[in-house]
Amino acid sequence: MPKITNRSNETARFNRTQKILIFICLILITFGFITRIVGGNAASKSGYDLFTMLRYSLIDQPTRTVVNFSEDISNLWSVQSENDELRQEIASQKLYKTELEDTKRRLAELEELQKISSNDQYDSIGATVIARDTQGWSNIMTINVGSNSGIEKDMSVINSKGLIGRVLEVHANTSKVQLLTAEKTDSQVSIKIELSKEKATTGSLEKFDKTTGTFTANIFDSTVEIKKGMSVVTSGIGGLTPSGILVGEVKEVEKLYNAEGVEVRIKPAADFNDFTYVSVLKVK
Repeated sequence: MPKITNRSNETARFNRTQKILIFICLILITFGFITRIVGGNAASKSGYDLFTMLRYSLIDQPTRTVVNFSEDISNLWSVQSENDELRQEIASQKLYKTELEDTKRRLAELEELQKISSNDQYDSIGATVIARDTQGWSNIMTINVGSNSGIEKDMSVINSKGLIGRVLEVHANTSKVQLLTAEKTDSQVSIKIELSKEKATTGSLEKFDKTTGTFTANIFDSTVEIKKGMSVVTSGIGGLTPSGILVGEVKEVEKLYNAEGVEVRIKPAADFNDFTYVSVLKVK
């Protein structure tokens, strides 16, 4: 009987403990339920905001920064490549423009040369300047025609503006030309100054003065009135140079008091520094 009594007491005590635990659990569950109902939205929102902030700071922002930096580098490289291409294109356009201007100049030179090369007094043989010594720039040049093309010594040579020299030395396919501006020359050019349409006076071209950039010519008749700006052309006397080839124009006139005649300064018609094409004249 005592044992039965003890087991009944333990059972009674256990039941009371369970009841207390169940009661506490019910209170906690009820409190949690009420808390969820009352403050669930705010807590959830706060938790979401915290998670969002952490994700943005630790993941999204660094990732976006790296991506943006990579895109900036890529764009910068692309812009640099485009700038390099534009620079090359601009440089090419300048080169093409220069080549175009040079081609236009050469064509104009050829057209002018063709005009003055057409004459009943002579046949013209076209040529290109292929060499010119920098040390003797004003003296000698080499052209790409020779005896195989009918070139002979002492033939006159013109460019698109007028007389520039004579053939000094002939080879099979090339020739050397002595320019009128040469420091030393063993031949004189017979000239005439056109005083009017009906009248002219003759003389000879003596030398070229580098200081003034003019020819000195002696006019045999001291009685004629020579004025600045009058045209000077070849006279054709001597037979080597056809008549009527432009030499230049009168720039200055000086009377020779101790000798007969007049000394005349002549401005050349031709630019002796800038030409590519010439014609060699063969008198008919």
